[in-house]
Amino acid sequence: MTGDAPGTLTHTAVPALTGPAVAGITRLSAVDTVRARIALAVELRLLAPGEQLPSDADIAAALDVSEITARRAIKSLAEEGLLRRVRGRSGGTFVAEAAPEAAGGAGPAVAAYRADAEQVHRLIDQRLLAEAGLTHLAAVSATEDDLAELDAAVAAAASAQDWSDYHAADERFHLAVARAAGRPALAGLYEETLRRLYAYFIPYPIAYLHEVNAEHAALAAAIRGRDPVTAVALAERHVAVLHETMFVGLEQD
Repeated sequence: MTGDAPGTLTHTAVPALTGPAVAGITRLSAVDTVRARIALAVELRLLAPGEQLPSDADIAAALDVSEITARRAIKSLAEEGLLRRVRGRSGGTFVAEAAPEAAGGAGPAVAAYRADAEQVHRLIDQRLLAEAGLTHLAAVSATEDDLAELDAAVAAAASAQDWSDYHAADERFHLAVARAAGRPALAGLYEETLRRLYAYFIPYPIAYLHEVNAEHAALAAAIRGRDPVTAVALAERHVAVLHETMFVGLEQD
């Protein structure tokens, strides 16, 4: 997820939270984590003015919180003018057309995310190390059932209508690669790192995410072809680019 500037994404230019690795954001309430992630996406123009958000239930699932928590966070952001709630059959939650330039009341929570930039980069590198090893093993030992699950995850991501749907498919794909390696202990360590990193993901345009899914498809093909060299190279690029495409990279532009 890279971009020439915080509002102009192009793929070539551009998801238990405890312990010291995420100490900054764990000081936040669940409501504030949702507020921060949505406010950051609006501020970076990843969510465009007038864009409709997924349902509260889908937001809750994607950000790993309860629906009540998501509803409270969305309601507070609407009260602050960042979002707009519309009632009725054609209603929903939308990014305000004239959203405040700053995060407003979500500012302290957003600051907690930004303060964890070093931790985010560290988690990306930890994920890269584990994913490269698991991908190599998967290319050697994946079963037909494993390959079918990879294909199903790619198809689910391709049909995703918004970032919340895509997040579930993305997690499904990467955990399927880990399981295909046939090393449960290593896969468990990888999953822990992945979930910690997912705590920092924010909404992205679905068109961009569909481009990212093309990398999933290429990786699945390399694993199916028993080509560990190509598979590892694809996995390495797929993860390393997060240094530039997560909010910690976009904000450096």
